[in-house]
Amino acid sequence: MGSTWDPSKWEIHRLYSRHPSLYKLLPQTTLLSINSLSEYLDKYHSVYIKGKREHTGLGIIKAWKTDDGYRFVKVKGEPVDVRSIEDLYHKLKDGRRGNSVLVQRAIDLAHIKERPFSIRVMLMRDGKEKWQYAGMLAKVAGERSIVTNVRRGGGYATTIEDALAKSLGYDHERIESVKRELIDNSYKLIRYATKSDYRTHESGLDFGIDYKGKIWVIEVNLAYPSYELFNRLEDKKYYRRIKSLAAAYQKSRTRSR
Repeated sequence: MGSTWDPSKWEIHRLYSRHPSLYKLLPQTTLLSINSLSEYLDKYHSVYIKGKREHTGLGIIKAWKTDDGYRFVKVKGEPVDVRSIEDLYHKLKDGRRGNSVLVQRAIDLAHIKERPFSIRVMLMRDGKEKWQYAGMLAKVAGERSIVTNVRRGGGYATTIEDALAKSLGYDHERIESVKRELIDNSYKLIRYATKSDYRTHESGLDFGIDYKGKIWVIEVNLAYPSYELFNRLEDKKYYRRIKSLAAAYQKSRTRSR
């Protein structure tokens, strides 16, 4: 096992791939090679390229097949066309070691006005070091952005109620059911990580929902998850709860020293 504090994306993927039920939430992912890139594009048509240790949407590339070759976009902007899989591979690898880059099946996420969104769920330890649900929101991608990270892609934050109603037409009952499922999966993810000796006291779990309503795990942030986006919501209840839980945990740690 690598670092027990800030594991890489690949380490996290391999961890949850061993879980009897959570593995079903993971998009297919492997180390980037010309063979894995070709196989994934043939099978899934479009893929994401991610650095194993890159966070906050940094350097993420989306690539897909076209009628006469391939096309890719890095974070946001105009797509670039290439003709051969060899040329695409070298541009995506971009001088990095092959074992430091991942290729992942691209999920067709639900959209709000043609912009995909993901969902951030915050779980935090309280003053008694018990895990508590702290809040959730939707992160909507910016214009022409392939990432839902707001800082990187120029998007915005909204409530999950707003996102699910506008994208999938869900009513109140269906939205509450999805929220319960997200919270339940978040607890399962964190408990399995801590059972596997990963240390964490606050975690940000990023989920995606596709057009069919299936929930996917996009990323599990066991260390230093950002939660300032919650302060952008009109209702500050989640932000206040996050700050309160963080303060209570820090106070408990200070007393125990």
